[in-house]
Amino acid sequence: MIRLTNALGAEKILPLTIFFKRVPFDVDVPTQPLYGLDGDVVTGKPTLRPRQFTLEGRIYHPDKERIRQELDSILSFLMHPPIEVYRQHHHDRYLRAYPLGAPQDWIDGGAELELRIPMVAFDPYWYGPAAMHIFSQSWIINIDSTAPALPVIETTSSVNSLTVTNQTTGDEVVVSGANGVILVDNVTHTITVDGENALHLVNDDWLLYGFRLIPGDNLISTSQEIKITYRHRYY
Repeated sequence: MIRLTNALGAEKILPLTIFFKRVPFDVDVPTQPLYGLDGDVVTGKPTLRPRQFTLEGRIYHPDKERIRQELDSILSFLMHPPIEVYRQHHHDRYLRAYPLGAPQDWIDGGAELELRIPMVAFDPYWYGPAAMHIFSQSWIINIDSTAPALPVIETTSSVNSLTVTNQTTGDEVVVSGANGVILVDNVTHTITVDGENALHLVNDDWLLYGFRLIPGDNLISTSQEIKITYRHRYY
């Protein structure tokens, strides 16, 4: 059974006869050939490619009008991307994907419908449950997943500056010269103060490397009381 949620927050359970079997996991390793030598040399960090997969199957019903209604419902639902596609038998993880079409084949004079929905998840990670912590000074955050999580960090009150350090990884974000509630969004890589863009107030290292929570224990220290929210991510 495949469960979907669209950008409007609507939920849809696809018929049991629609499924996806192949979930790709492609890694791009940048290389450069060396003149006059065998093989290539690795020139950068391996990265994950977007995941392309297809929801496919057939819709049956003795009443042909019911098949048409089900198709209309699915197509209308897909017109509000991105679509959260939850794993079969594991509805605690999802890919955030965009439909690329929905070719249809009507069979036996409309007695059944064969449907294919090719989709692409530009963000290749599976996402799991959300978590939130509020603390000051220091806190240990345990990431029970396989991939680093990208947190959203927000001060709980108006402040002039903020320094948050992951003592485990060395990642650090420093915002200076602010006057308001600071929000550090490591998902969109943005900094705001009272909702206004403040990217010019952040340290260069954060601009280059960001801030991550890695699998396992992360010792976080902060100069202000903050709220950290994130979703677990999986390869």
